[in-house]
Amino acid sequence: MELECFTWTTQLLGSLFPSICKGEEEITETFESLPDCLIIDILSRLPAYSLLRCRWVCRHWRALVSSHDYFITLYDDLSRASRPLILLQDYLTIKHGQDLYVVGENLNNNNKKKKKVAFKQLYLRPELMINKYWDHQLVLTYTCQGVLMFGDLKWQSTYYAFNPITQEEVAVQHTLHPGYLCAIYFCPYTRQFRILYAQVRGSCCQYFVYIFKTWTWRKIRSSSSFNFLSSGGTPAVVNGAFHWIIDHDLERKDIPPCANGIMVFKMDKEELSAMPHPGSVCNSKRKHQAMTLLVKDDSLCFCNLLISYYVVDIWILKDYEMRIWIKRYNIDLCDERIFPFSLYFMNISSLTSDICGRIKLLNIQEGELLLHLKGKGLFLYNLDHRTVKRIELPPRQSGWGLWYTPMPHMKSFLAIA
Repeated sequence: MELECFTWTTQLLGSLFPSICKGEEEITETFESLPDCLIIDILSRLPAYSLLRCRWVCRHWRALVSSHDYFITLYDDLSRASRPLILLQDYLTIKHGQDLYVVGENLNNNNKKKKKVAFKQLYLRPELMINKYWDHQLVLTYTCQGVLMFGDLKWQSTYYAFNPITQEEVAVQHTLHPGYLCAIYFCPYTRQFRILYAQVRGSCCQYFVYIFKTWTWRKIRSSSSFNFLSSGGTPAVVNGAFHWIIDHDLERKDIPPCANGIMVFKMDKEELSAMPHPGSVCNSKRKHQAMTLLVKDDSLCFCNLLISYYVVDIWILKDYEMRIWIKRYNIDLCDERIFPFSLYFMNISSLTSDICGRIKLLNIQEGELLLHLKGKGLFLYNLDHRTVKRIELPPRQSGWGLWYTPMPHMKSFLAIA
Protein backbone atom coordinates (compact mmCIF):
# COMPACT_ATOMS: atom_id res chain seq x y z
CA MET A 1 0.00 0.00 0.00
CA GLU A 2 2.75 2.47 0.99
CA LEU A 3 4.77 1.80 -2.16
CA GLU A 4 1.67 2.16 -4.34
CA CYS A 5 0.73 5.48 -2.75
CA PHE A 6 4.33 6.71 -2.94
CA THR A 7 4.51 5.91 -6.65
CA TRP A 8 1.09 7.39 -7.32
CA THR A 9 1.90 10.67 -5.54
CA THR A 10 5.32 10.86 -7.18
CA GLN A 11 3.65 10.74 -10.57
CA LEU A 12 1.22 13.43 -9.45
CA LEU A 13 3.93 15.85 -8.31
CA GLY A 14 6.21 14.83 -11.14
CA SER A 15 3.69 16.10 -13.63
CA LEU A 16 3.49 19.37 -11.72
CA PHE A 17 7.18 19.80 -10.90
CA PRO A 18 9.30 17.72 -13.34
CA SER A 19 12.61 19.03 -11.99
CA ILE A 20 12.12 17.77 -8.43
CA CYS A 21 11.39 14.10 -9.07
CA LYS A 22 14.62 12.08 -9.13
CA GLY A 23 15.48 9.39 -6.61
CA GLU A 24 13.29 8.04 -3.85
CA GLU A 25 15.26 9.71 -1.05
CA GLU A 26 15.24 13.06 -2.83
CA ILE A 27 11.49 12.73 -3.46
CA THR A 28 10.82 12.04 0.22
CA GLU A 29 12.89 15.06 1.21
CA THR A 30 10.99 17.13 -1.34
CA PHE A 31 7.62 16.00 0.03
CA GLU A 32 8.61 16.96 3.56
CA SER A 33 10.13 20.29 2.52
CA LEU A 34 7.18 21.55 0.49
CA PRO A 35 5.29 24.38 2.25
CA ASP A 36 2.02 23.34 3.87
CA CYS A 37 0.01 25.89 1.86
CA LEU A 38 1.16 24.26 -1.40
CA ILE A 39 0.44 20.73 -0.15
CA ILE A 40 -3.02 21.79 1.04
CA ASP A 41 -3.77 23.39 -2.31
CA ILE A 42 -2.80 20.18 -4.14
CA LEU A 43 -4.53 17.73 -1.81
CA SER A 44 -7.75 19.73 -1.48
CA ARG A 45 -8.37 19.19 -5.21
CA LEU A 46 -8.30 15.39 -4.91
CA PRO A 47 -11.30 13.10 -4.44
CA ALA A 48 -11.80 11.92 -0.88
CA TYR A 49 -10.61 8.36 -1.33
CA SER A 50 -7.56 9.45 -3.34
CA LEU A 51 -6.76 11.87 -0.57
CA LEU A 52 -6.69 9.10 2.01
CA ARG A 53 -4.01 7.31 -0.03
CA CYS A 54 -1.77 10.34 0.37
CA ARG A 55 -1.56 9.72 4.11
CA TRP A 56 0.93 6.94 3.30
CA VAL A 57 3.34 9.07 1.27
CA CYS A 58 5.42 10.26 4.21
CA ARG A 59 5.06 11.05 7.91
CA HIS A 60 4.70 14.77 7.31
CA TRP A 61 1.83 14.30 4.85
CA ARG A 62 0.14 11.79 7.14
CA ALA A 63 0.17 14.26 10.02
CA LEU A 64 -1.09 17.00 7.73
CA VAL A 65 -4.02 15.06 6.30
CA SER A 66 -4.97 13.40 9.57
CA SER A 67 -4.80 16.21 12.08
CA HIS A 68 -4.25 19.58 10.42
CA ASP A 69 -7.31 21.56 11.52
CA TYR A 70 -7.09 24.10 8.70
CA PHE A 71 -6.88 21.43 6.02
CA ILE A 72 -9.84 19.45 7.42
CA THR A 73 -11.88 22.64 7.63
CA LEU A 74 -10.99 23.58 4.06
CA TYR A 75 -12.01 20.19 2.69
CA ASP A 76 -15.17 20.33 4.78
CA ASP A 77 -16.05 23.73 3.30
CA LEU A 78 -15.46 22.45 -0.24
CA SER A 79 -17.79 19.51 0.42
CA ARG A 80 -20.56 21.74 1.76
CA ALA A 81 -20.28 24.07 -1.23
CA SER A 82 -21.00 21.23 -3.65
CA ARG A 83 -24.31 19.47 -4.10
CA PRO A 84 -24.90 17.02 -1.23
CA LEU A 85 -24.77 13.33 -1.95
CA ILE A 86 -27.73 11.05 -1.35
CA LEU A 87 -27.22 8.26 1.13
CA LEU A 88 -29.38 5.16 0.79
CA GLN A 89 -29.95 2.33 3.23
CA ASP A 90 -31.58 -0.81 1.85
CA TYR A 91 -33.81 -2.08 4.64
CA LEU A 92 -34.67 -5.39 3.00
CA THR A 93 -31.05 -6.56 3.09
CA ILE A 94 -30.24 -5.24 6.57
CA LYS A 95 -30.17 -8.78 7.99
CA HIS A 96 -27.13 -9.56 5.84
CA GLY A 97 -25.09 -6.61 7.07
CA GLN A 98 -25.38 -2.94 6.27
CA ASP A 99 -26.16 -2.21 2.63
CA LEU A 100 -25.40 1.47 2.03
CA TYR A 101 -25.19 3.35 -1.26
CA VAL A 102 -24.16 6.87 -2.22
CA VAL A 103 -25.78 8.60 -5.17
CA GLY A 104 -25.29 12.01 -6.68
CA GLU A 105 -21.64 12.69 -7.49
CA ASN A 106 -22.51 13.33 -11.14
CA LEU A 107 -25.88 15.05 -10.74
CA ASN A 108 -24.37 18.24 -12.13
CA ASN A 109 -22.85 16.42 -15.11
CA ASN A 110 -24.29 17.85 -18.33
CA ASN A 111 -22.89 15.06 -20.48
CA LYS A 112 -25.88 13.81 -22.46
CA LYS A 113 -24.27 10.40 -22.97
CA LYS A 114 -24.68 9.69 -19.26
CA LYS A 115 -28.38 9.03 -18.97
CA LYS A 116 -28.21 7.52 -15.49
CA VAL A 117 -26.88 8.92 -12.22
CA ALA A 118 -24.03 6.84 -10.86
CA PHE A 119 -24.36 5.11 -7.51
CA LYS A 120 -21.67 3.52 -5.40
CA GLN A 121 -21.89 1.05 -2.56
CA LEU A 122 -20.05 2.24 0.53
CA TYR A 123 -17.17 0.17 1.78
CA LEU A 124 -17.52 -0.93 5.41
CA ARG A 125 -14.74 -2.88 7.09
CA PRO A 126 -16.05 -6.37 8.01
CA GLU A 127 -15.05 -5.97 11.67
CA LEU A 128 -17.23 -2.89 12.18
CA MET A 129 -19.91 -3.23 14.84
CA ILE A 130 -22.61 -1.98 12.49
CA ASN A 131 -21.87 -5.06 10.39
CA LYS A 132 -21.19 -7.48 13.22
CA TYR A 133 -24.45 -6.84 15.05
CA TRP A 134 -26.78 -6.80 12.05
CA ASP A 135 -29.22 -9.05 13.96
CA HIS A 136 -29.98 -6.06 16.20
CA GLN A 137 -31.43 -4.28 13.15
CA LEU A 138 -29.35 -1.12 13.16
CA VAL A 139 -31.27 1.56 11.30
CA LEU A 140 -29.70 4.68 9.83
CA THR A 141 -31.36 7.60 11.59
CA TYR A 142 -29.29 10.76 10.97
CA THR A 143 -26.32 12.13 9.08
CA CYS A 144 -24.24 15.16 9.99
CA GLN A 145 -21.04 16.50 8.43
CA GLY A 146 -20.33 13.12 6.85
CA VAL A 147 -20.96 11.11 10.04
CA LEU A 148 -23.76 8.52 10.05
CA MET A 149 -25.83 7.70 13.13
CA PHE A 150 -27.35 4.23 13.55
CA GLY A 151 -29.94 3.29 16.14
CA ASP A 152 -30.20 -0.16 17.68
CA LEU A 153 -33.88 -1.11 17.44
CA LYS A 154 -33.45 -4.25 19.53
CA TRP A 155 -31.77 -2.84 22.64
CA GLN A 156 -32.57 0.88 22.21
CA SER A 157 -29.73 1.79 24.54
CA THR A 158 -26.89 1.78 22.01
CA TYR A 159 -26.15 4.10 19.12
CA TYR A 160 -23.33 3.87 16.61
CA ALA A 161 -21.64 6.84 14.92
CA PHE A 162 -19.65 6.04 11.79
CA ASN A 163 -17.60 8.01 9.26
CA PRO A 164 -17.40 6.05 5.95
CA ILE A 165 -14.37 8.04 4.78
CA THR A 166 -12.11 7.47 7.80
CA GLN A 167 -13.89 4.23 8.87
CA GLU A 168 -14.00 5.57 12.44
CA GLU A 169 -16.78 4.04 14.53
CA VAL A 170 -17.95 5.03 18.01
CA ALA A 171 -20.57 3.29 20.18
CA VAL A 172 -22.69 5.35 22.59
CA GLN A 173 -24.37 3.72 25.59
CA HIS A 174 -27.06 5.34 27.72
CA THR A 175 -29.72 4.55 30.35
CA LEU A 176 -32.06 7.46 29.60
CA HIS A 177 -35.25 5.42 29.14
CA PRO A 178 -37.72 6.07 27.72
CA GLY A 179 -36.41 8.60 25.29
CA TYR A 180 -35.70 9.72 21.72
CA LEU A 181 -32.59 10.55 19.76
CA CYS A 182 -33.20 14.01 18.30
CA ALA A 183 -30.03 14.65 16.28
CA ILE A 184 -26.29 14.34 15.94
CA TYR A 185 -24.62 17.68 15.32
CA PHE A 186 -21.23 19.29 14.92
CA CYS A 187 -20.84 22.31 17.19
CA PRO A 188 -19.05 24.99 15.12
CA TYR A 189 -17.75 26.73 18.24
CA THR A 190 -16.15 23.81 20.07
CA ARG A 191 -15.62 21.80 16.84
CA GLN A 192 -16.99 18.68 18.52
CA PHE A 193 -19.64 16.17 17.54
CA ARG A 194 -22.54 15.93 19.96
CA ILE A 195 -25.90 14.18 20.36
CA LEU A 196 -29.16 15.80 21.41
CA TYR A 197 -31.41 13.36 23.28
CA ALA A 198 -34.84 13.73 24.90
CA GLN A 199 -35.85 11.71 27.96
CA VAL A 200 -39.62 11.58 28.46
CA ARG A 201 -41.05 11.78 31.97
CA GLY A 202 -44.82 11.85 32.03
CA SER A 203 -46.11 15.08 30.51
CA CYS A 204 -42.68 16.72 30.21
CA CYS A 205 -39.24 15.76 28.96
CA GLN A 206 -35.66 16.56 29.83
CA TYR A 207 -33.05 17.14 27.14
CA PHE A 208 -29.47 15.89 27.32
CA VAL A 209 -26.34 16.52 25.26
CA TYR A 210 -23.74 13.80 24.73
CA ILE A 211 -20.19 14.96 23.94
CA PHE A 212 -18.19 12.40 21.96
CA LYS A 213 -14.80 13.86 22.85
CA THR A 214 -15.32 13.55 26.61
CA TRP A 215 -17.69 10.54 26.53
CA THR A 216 -20.08 12.33 28.88
CA TRP A 217 -23.77 13.26 29.09
CA ARG A 218 -24.85 16.74 30.19
CA LYS A 219 -28.36 17.83 31.13
CA ILE A 220 -29.59 21.01 29.49
CA ARG A 221 -30.45 23.51 32.22
CA SER A 222 -33.60 25.59 31.86
CA SER A 223 -35.82 27.70 34.10
CA SER A 224 -38.90 25.92 32.71
CA SER A 225 -39.73 22.33 31.76
CA PHE A 226 -40.23 21.19 28.18
CA ASN A 227 -43.42 19.49 27.08
CA PHE A 228 -42.76 19.03 23.37
CA LEU A 229 -40.88 16.59 21.15
CA SER A 230 -39.62 16.84 17.59
CA SER A 231 -41.23 14.74 14.87
CA GLY A 232 -37.84 13.28 13.96
CA GLY A 233 -35.88 13.52 10.75
CA THR A 234 -32.81 15.57 9.90
CA PRO A 235 -33.19 19.09 11.35
CA ALA A 236 -32.89 22.23 9.22
CA VAL A 237 -29.82 24.24 10.27
CA VAL A 238 -30.17 28.02 9.95
CA ASN A 239 -28.71 30.89 11.95
CA GLY A 240 -26.67 28.59 14.19
CA ALA A 241 -29.75 26.64 15.31
CA PHE A 242 -31.59 23.40 14.60
CA HIS A 243 -35.24 23.48 13.54
CA TRP A 244 -37.77 20.61 13.62
CA ILE A 245 -41.49 20.26 13.17
CA ILE A 246 -42.95 19.44 16.59
CA ASP A 247 -44.68 16.09 16.83
CA HIS A 248 -47.11 16.85 19.63
CA ASP A 249 -47.53 18.45 23.00
CA LEU A 250 -47.04 15.89 25.77
CA GLU A 251 -49.81 17.47 27.86
CA ARG A 252 -52.29 17.93 24.99
CA LYS A 253 -51.56 15.13 22.54
CA ASP A 254 -54.82 15.51 20.57
CA ILE A 255 -54.44 19.25 19.93
CA PRO A 256 -52.36 20.33 16.89
CA PRO A 257 -49.30 22.28 18.14
CA CYS A 258 -49.71 25.19 15.72
CA ALA A 259 -48.70 27.90 18.21
CA ASN A 260 -45.48 25.99 18.94
CA GLY A 261 -45.21 24.16 15.64
CA ILE A 262 -41.45 24.56 15.18
CA MET A 263 -38.87 23.48 17.75
CA VAL A 264 -35.59 25.46 17.85
CA PHE A 265 -32.28 24.44 19.44
CA LYS A 266 -29.43 26.98 19.54
CA MET A 267 -26.16 25.08 19.40
CA ASP A 268 -23.90 27.68 21.05
CA LYS A 269 -26.06 28.33 24.13
CA GLU A 270 -27.78 24.93 24.16
CA GLU A 271 -31.16 26.62 24.44
CA LEU A 272 -34.52 25.15 23.40
CA SER A 273 -37.52 27.16 22.30
CA ALA A 274 -40.52 26.97 19.97
CA MET A 275 -42.27 29.21 17.47
CA PRO A 276 -45.46 29.00 15.37
CA HIS A 277 -45.46 27.66 11.84
CA PRO A 278 -46.77 29.84 8.98
CA GLY A 279 -50.15 29.45 7.32
CA SER A 280 -53.53 28.84 8.88
CA VAL A 281 -54.23 26.99 12.11
CA CYS A 282 -54.51 23.23 11.52
CA ASN A 283 -57.58 21.26 12.51
CA SER A 284 -55.85 17.88 12.93
CA LYS A 285 -52.61 16.48 14.29
CA ARG A 286 -52.26 14.40 11.11
CA LYS A 287 -51.62 17.51 9.05
CA HIS A 288 -48.52 18.24 11.11
CA GLN A 289 -47.07 14.90 10.07
CA ALA A 290 -47.04 16.18 6.47
CA MET A 291 -44.89 19.22 7.31
CA THR A 292 -41.15 19.41 6.60
CA LEU A 293 -38.45 22.00 7.27
CA LEU A 294 -35.68 22.47 4.68
CA VAL A 295 -33.11 25.13 3.81
CA LYS A 296 -32.94 27.18 0.61
CA ASP A 297 -30.21 29.78 0.09
CA ASP A 298 -29.47 29.89 3.85
CA SER A 299 -33.14 30.59 4.65
CA LEU A 300 -35.50 28.34 6.57
CA CYS A 301 -38.22 26.76 4.39
CA PHE A 302 -41.54 25.46 5.65
CA CYS A 303 -42.87 22.78 3.26
CA ASN A 304 -46.50 21.88 3.82
CA LEU A 305 -47.91 18.85 2.01
CA LEU A 306 -51.68 19.34 1.68
CA ILE A 307 -52.62 15.69 1.96
CA SER A 308 -56.14 16.11 0.54
CA TYR A 309 -54.95 17.76 -2.67
CA TYR A 310 -51.39 16.40 -3.17
CA VAL A 311 -50.08 19.95 -3.28
CA VAL A 312 -46.91 21.25 -1.60
CA ASP A 313 -46.81 24.85 -0.36
CA ILE A 314 -43.32 26.21 0.36
CA TRP A 315 -42.88 29.21 2.65
CA ILE A 316 -39.58 31.12 3.03
CA LEU A 317 -38.58 32.77 6.31
CA LYS A 318 -37.40 36.13 4.96
CA ASP A 319 -36.79 37.80 8.33
CA TYR A 320 -35.56 35.39 10.99
CA GLU A 321 -35.69 37.84 13.91
CA MET A 322 -39.14 39.21 13.09
CA ARG A 323 -40.36 35.77 11.91
CA ILE A 324 -41.78 37.05 8.64
CA TRP A 325 -42.75 34.20 6.28
CA ILE A 326 -43.53 34.55 2.56
CA LYS A 327 -45.38 31.89 0.58
CA ARG A 328 -43.10 31.36 -2.43
CA TYR A 329 -43.99 28.09 -4.24
CA ASN A 330 -47.09 26.00 -4.89
CA ILE A 331 -46.40 22.55 -6.37
CA ASP A 332 -49.21 20.39 -7.76
CA LEU A 333 -47.93 16.82 -7.65
CA CYS A 334 -50.87 15.64 -9.77
CA ASP A 335 -49.92 17.85 -12.71
CA GLU A 336 -49.30 15.21 -15.39
CA ARG A 337 -47.63 17.78 -17.66
CA ILE A 338 -44.76 18.02 -15.15
CA PHE A 339 -44.64 14.91 -12.99
CA PRO A 340 -44.35 11.42 -14.52
CA PHE A 341 -45.81 9.94 -11.33
CA SER A 342 -49.04 12.00 -11.25
CA LEU A 343 -51.24 8.88 -11.70
CA TYR A 344 -49.56 7.41 -8.62
CA PHE A 345 -51.01 10.22 -6.50
CA MET A 346 -54.44 10.01 -8.09
CA ASN A 347 -54.70 6.36 -7.02
CA ILE A 348 -52.85 6.55 -3.72
CA SER A 349 -55.98 7.13 -1.63
CA SER A 350 -57.21 3.68 -2.60
CA LEU A 351 -53.86 2.12 -1.69
CA THR A 352 -53.20 3.62 1.72
CA SER A 353 -54.08 6.53 3.94
CA ASP A 354 -50.44 6.92 4.98
CA ILE A 355 -49.49 9.37 2.25
CA CYS A 356 -47.03 11.10 4.59
CA GLY A 357 -45.01 7.90 4.86
CA ARG A 358 -44.86 7.56 1.09
CA ILE A 359 -43.65 11.07 0.22
CA LYS A 360 -40.52 12.66 1.66
CA LEU A 361 -39.09 16.07 0.83
CA LEU A 362 -35.36 15.68 1.43
CA ASN A 363 -33.38 18.70 0.35
CA ILE A 364 -33.28 21.90 -1.69
CA GLN A 365 -30.02 22.63 -3.50
CA GLU A 366 -29.34 25.01 -6.38
CA GLY A 367 -33.06 25.65 -6.79
CA GLU A 368 -33.97 21.95 -7.04
CA LEU A 369 -36.20 20.08 -4.61
CA LEU A 370 -35.20 16.47 -3.97
CA LEU A 371 -38.20 14.28 -3.19
CA HIS A 372 -38.58 10.55 -2.61
CA LEU A 373 -41.60 8.40 -3.43
CA LYS A 374 -41.46 5.09 -1.61
CA GLY A 375 -41.42 2.33 -4.17
CA LYS A 376 -41.02 4.80 -7.05
CA GLY A 377 -37.62 6.43 -6.57
CA LEU A 378 -35.95 9.82 -6.28
CA PHE A 379 -36.81 12.93 -8.29
CA LEU A 380 -35.32 16.40 -8.65
CA TYR A 381 -37.85 19.18 -9.23
CA ASN A 382 -36.60 22.60 -10.39
CA LEU A 383 -38.64 25.10 -8.41
CA ASP A 384 -38.30 27.98 -10.89
CA HIS A 385 -38.33 26.14 -14.24
CA ARG A 386 -40.88 23.52 -13.08
CA THR A 387 -39.02 20.61 -14.65
CA VAL A 388 -38.42 17.12 -13.25
CA LYS A 389 -35.62 14.59 -13.69
CA ARG A 390 -35.51 11.13 -12.23
CA ILE A 391 -32.53 9.74 -10.33
CA GLU A 392 -31.86 6.10 -11.11
CA LEU A 393 -31.35 4.00 -7.99
CA PRO A 394 -29.40 0.76 -7.61
CA PRO A 395 -31.52 -2.29 -8.53
CA ARG A 396 -32.53 -4.64 -5.76
CA GLN A 397 -31.03 -8.10 -5.95
CA SER A 398 -34.31 -9.68 -4.84
CA GLY A 399 -36.21 -7.99 -7.65
CA TRP A 400 -38.88 -6.69 -5.30
CA GLY A 401 -38.49 -3.12 -6.45
CA LEU A 402 -37.07 -0.08 -4.70
CA TRP A 403 -37.37 0.18 -0.93
CA TYR A 404 -34.73 2.59 0.26
CA THR A 405 -34.62 5.31 2.88
CA PRO A 406 -32.61 8.24 1.48
CA MET A 407 -31.12 11.29 3.19
CA PRO A 408 -28.67 14.05 2.18
CA HIS A 409 -25.02 13.31 2.89
CA MET A 410 -21.54 14.78 2.43
CA LYS A 411 -17.95 13.53 2.67
CA SER A 412 -15.88 14.60 5.63
CA PHE A 413 -12.57 13.82 7.37
CA LEU A 414 -13.76 15.14 10.72
CA ALA A 415 -12.97 12.92 13.70
CA ILE A 416 -15.99 11.78 15.70
CA ALA A 417 -14.27 11.57 19.08
